[in-house]
Amino acid sequence: MHFRRELKTTDIEVIREILDSTGFFYDYEVDIALELATANLEKGPLDSGYSFVMVEVAGIPVAFACYGKTPCTADSYDLYWIAVHQNQKGQGIGKQLMHWVVQSIAEESGKNIWIETSSRELYEATRQFYLKMGCTIVAELPNFYGENDNKVVF
Repeated sequence: MHFRRELKTTDIEVIREILDSTGFFYDYEVDIALELATANLEKGPLDSGYSFVMVEVAGIPVAFACYGKTPCTADSYDLYWIAVHQNQKGQGIGKQLMHWVVQSIAEESGKNIWIETSSRELYEATRQFYLKMGCTIVAELPNFYGENDNKVVF
């Protein structure tokens, strides 16, 4: 398993494929992830505010994460995306990727990592993943994404 910080232009379609494989995300959500990746490619992580890491297995990208410093804060970061291709789930890739992101943020003097996800049943495994990784639910905003779809903040 190899972690790569630098995005390649070919990663845009890879990110789409990874997100589509999960069956979790609406098209507009995938489009947002691709916009963040494009901003990273065009401006770099510092100017765009979006750092990416790609995980490769046998030279093939199978997972990614996107995070960045939260604007107007001293030491807070947002984890915008973390996703593993469906055919690679259950192999510990997400766990290792999360550890990598936490370590990278710590190296940048980050102290808080904010994560947001949906309360829909589809995201139960996602919420359990964050809890197993030691994250704590600090807020739940009712009907944030839609009727009976709360925002859960870790």
